[in-house]
Amino acid sequence: MMLRPAISLLVLGCAACDPPPPAATLSEIPAAFAGRWVLILGDCESGGGPEAIRISATEVVLPDSRLDVTGVAPDGEMALRADGHFKSSIAEWDGSVRLELAEGGSVLNAVTGSTVKPRVKCP
Repeated sequence: MMLRPAISLLVLGCAACDPPPPAATLSEIPAAFAGRWVLILGDCESGGGPEAIRISATEVVLPDSRLDVTGVAPDGEMALRADGHFKSSIAEWDGSVRLELAEGGSVLNAVTGSTVKPRVKCP
């Protein structure tokens, strides 16, 4: 009957078996990701609209918060994880956002844990 506690410990121990995320090896976001990203190109002329994302080497401005970048972990040529300190109108926290380029770099997916809305790059 000692098998159940041993199995429970094994299951709990494996929860910690996930490898850690890759380390940030860059201090800035690469230029391919920089720019203003909007839901439809027509929003570029009006400043981007409420769903725009602006990315620079050291900052990601999302519709509801801003990330001051402290490190970047590349994931191939077309994706990365930007780590840093978020600020919004109601809170501050440390976290990360995944940025993925598609269609030759003209489409951006910003993955923050919520629904992903692909955005196009303003010229």
